[in-house]
Amino acid sequence: MIPLPANPQDARMVYSLSLALDHTKSPHYKVECVRDPDPWLNISDDPDSNFVSQQIEIYSSQTRSWRLSGKPFLAHVNTEFGGGVFCNGAIHWLGAWNNTSFYFNVQDEELRDLPMPPVPDDWEDLRRCRYFGESQNHLHLIEIYRPPTTQFSVYEIVSDYSGWFVKYNINLDLLTVAYPGMVRTYSVPSDLNYYVFSVLSIVREADDEESYMVLHIPEKAIHYNLKDGSFKKICDLDADENGYKGSPVLISLTYFWAHHFIQTLSPI
Repeated sequence: MIPLPANPQDARMVYSLSLALDHTKSPHYKVECVRDPDPWLNISDDPDSNFVSQQIEIYSSQTRSWRLSGKPFLAHVNTEFGGGVFCNGAIHWLGAWNNTSFYFNVQDEELRDLPMPPVPDDWEDLRRCRYFGESQNHLHLIEIYRPPTTQFSVYEIVSDYSGWFVKYNINLDLLTVAYPGMVRTYSVPSDLNYYVFSVLSIVREADDEESYMVLHIPEKAIHYNLKDGSFKKICDLDADENGYKGSPVLISLTYFWAHHFIQTLSPI
């Protein structure tokens, strides 16, 4: 059991808990908590601002205790702190709309701005993230803004964090032919949700020719080769009694926080 990061009587809101664990280097881990340092104080000068004060607190499996890290900082209220991605010793968080994204270097305990690809002008700075994740110490991002949504790019962060570059170009048109259930026949091709799928994971292999993407389409998981575009079914995903697991609505309107299973000796 991990103790609470603050006294429950403080009534401080916890926005996220993120695990920092590199099992190849150490069995020990840290948990980064983003919380409200003071529930009655917003350090923005504008009382109607959408930016609120946040505080980072760190739990160590070695000391089994929490401690504050750095000073409070401002972030948009809709920053995706709940979807923190641990990669290369840092936890990464996506900013809402076109506001600042962040990454937190766990070793140095430094919070820095994370540069993002530009949002198309005609989308009013509204980010449309379809995937944000890590594989083999590579941070990946997928954003889709306009039809056809079956054709998009997978971005990868530059090692010095100076920007992003296109790592893979994807075309799922043949997949929609093989699995016509991906098409919403009652909709129109100009609808951003005309094709029903979600990206569960980008998986980098030692031989990049074998790297692949895991897709969730209605009632199926798909293995899609990122180099040659070939694909195969991994397994069937049966809907529950209410049909939620295979629901086209749930698949197409969000992205999932899927995580790789890693065997470890860490006493989590």
